[in-house]
Amino acid sequence: MPTTTTESTTTRKLKEQVKSQASDISALRGRISQLVDEIRMLQTDIGRFKERVADDIKLIVEKIDK
Repeated sequence: MPTTTTESTTTRKLKEQVKSQASDISALRGRISQLVDEIRMLQTDIGRFKERVADDIKLIVEKIDK
């Protein structure tokens, strides 16, 4: 009989741990998704910035050449 009680306690603790880990994993997945979105936005912003800097430098060079 004590074995069953020990198994029950162990099983209960393991189930609680699995539930807790599932919650943690869910939160981490949400955060990863947010970070992926932010990275995409940053990549877009950096691309625009590069284009604008290139356009500005082109204008400066054209003015210097005149």
